[in-house]
Amino acid sequence: MTVQEEKAQRVGPQPGTWYLDPLHSNLIFVAHYLKFGRVQGTLNRARGRVWVAEDPRESKVEVTVNTASLNTGVKARDTHLRSADFLDVERYPEMRFVSTGIETPTDRKANAFILHGELSLHGVTAPVSLDCQWVGEAPHYLGAEHGYGHFFSGSTVLRLSDFGISDGGELPWGGRLIGDEVDIVLEIRLQDSDPGDVE
Repeated sequence: MTVQEEKAQRVGPQPGTWYLDPLHSNLIFVAHYLKFGRVQGTLNRARGRVWVAEDPRESKVEVTVNTASLNTGVKARDTHLRSADFLDVERYPEMRFVSTGIETPTDRKANAFILHGELSLHGVTAPVSLDCQWVGEAPHYLGAEHGYGHFFSGSTVLRLSDFGISDGGELPWGGRLIGDEVDIVLEIRLQDSDPGDVE
């Protein structure tokens, strides 16, 4: 196969350095709350860089998220979740993911992969794997002269206990204030220019 044919078959961004677009990327979490309910929220401030290799499996990913950017839409709840009872954002202002490998199972589509890495959260570093896929490429909303972006989605499940984060204790009617397992969904746009610091 020629180099041109390989490029034609390749999905996703071309080799080089790509940056997380903080304005068009979302980290969404869903947790069990008060035993029977579910609460959804976001972490709104992130920065990241992806080094795309000629062999996509050799690519590297680093992402840092501001933990104080947690938002569930209820101010009192957000303040409590940011406190020392849970995330303790004053002591641990950031969570950081660093990839350790990329797996491309043969039983999945060409745009699907598993991103393995280590997540540092609440003073603890633990392995995490995300099921990911490249969704597509599109020009900047202001026009192609502003560049193109590549869109990815990903998901995983985190256990709060793996990172020493409290579940809030037992409720009088049974169960815990917050469930140990938290669903994580990522919607990411990568761009080829450094966005700098974006509030």
